[in-house]
Amino acid sequence: MKLRLFTLFLLFALLAGTLTACRGEREPYVPVPVVLSQPFAAYEFGIAFNRGNALLRDQVWAVLQVLAADGTVNQIAWTWFGYDPTTIPPDPDATRALGEVRERTLIVGFDPGSAPKSFFNASGELVGFDIDLAQAVADYFGWTLEFLPIRWADREFELASGNIDALWGGVSLTDQIHERLYYTPPYMENRLVFMTMSDSGIRNLRGFRNMTLALLFASAAEQALAENEGFRNTLGEVRSEERLYELLADLEQGEVDAILLDEVAAVYYIRTRDRAAFGGRGA
Repeated sequence: MKLRLFTLFLLFALLAGTLTACRGEREPYVPVPVVLSQPFAAYEFGIAFNRGNALLRDQVWAVLQVLAADGTVNQIAWTWFGYDPTTIPPDPDATRALGEVRERTLIVGFDPGSAPKSFFNASGELVGFDIDLAQAVADYFGWTLEFLPIRWADREFELASGNIDALWGGVSLTDQIHERLYYTPPYMENRLVFMTMSDSGIRNLRGFRNMTLALLFASAAEQALAENEGFRNTLGEVRSEERLYELLADLEQGEVDAILLDEVAAVYYIRTRDRAAFGGRGA
């Protein structure tokens, strides 16, 4: 009996010590980025071309419809997004009306820090949804494809100057774009969402009063905020950055309370935590 009691006592002592040790080794809470469930705005992406280049626009759009019909677009979308936000109407016969399509080099301007649409991976390779989609279009016609990384704020200048043939990857179809450029019909849906840290206390739009918000310079987010003057006036400060990489750094270093960005980018970052994919590495 005494031996049994001693054994039980020893087991309890060991268990108590283990629990105490576990409590002592518990790591402090580390806040993580989270996305608010309430989107701020919804809009669509198109592919933009210089005015006067309707033929190239029509050729690209026709191929995209064929690729939507054969499942290529869906496969690329699932690879990069984990779902399919594309809106291209499938038509296996869309290219028949084009007639003869000549060989050419297609120069595509893109944002090199726009994961998961277009970015450099850890091996220095150019990858992403729009990169794969543009390559599929070029392969269909046998075109040579060149990608030119550009400063996204200068995108319309690059197109108008003839440095590139197309803007591909996050061209928001706003009224202003409609007036200045040729563009395809929408090929993808997207939403603007808020990302904040899990300990910020922000759960909805009412929680932003007197907070500091950051967004990309000359972006759809900047325009959407300008159009929502009531919400803008509740904020304490609004900052802008050139790259998503800088926005994410500002958020995680506590420089701002929240950032406003594309949903596909927010979801990709939370899944991978690869901040460098958003402009922190080059070719």
